Amino acid sequence: MPPELHASSVGALDLLKGMYPTGIDEADYLPLLAVLYEHFSDRNLANLISNLTPKDSDVVLNDIYAAVSTKRPSPSAIEQVTKKLEKLCFSLKNTDD
Repeated sequence: MPPELHASSVGALDLLKGMYPTGIDEADYLPLLAVLYEHFSDRNLANLISNLTPKDSDVVLNDIYAAVSTKRPSPSAIEQVTKKLEKLCFSLKNTDD
């Protein structure tokens, strides 16, 4: 059973379910983790993604750390996922000016 989500992550879950109605494909998995890493706490991101995959949140947490370090996706893979998210109105721009 997936972990319960923090209330602030429910909207993101709905958005990602719309983006990946049949689950996150392997080609997008690590790039998605890398893109979303800056927007969620580590644990909240792991819980969010484990609600979309059959993976345990602890496994996802390890994948997150890999996606931002040793298995960092290519810039083009990150850009591709970023564009998909932006099409669904998920703003990835920093609003802290």
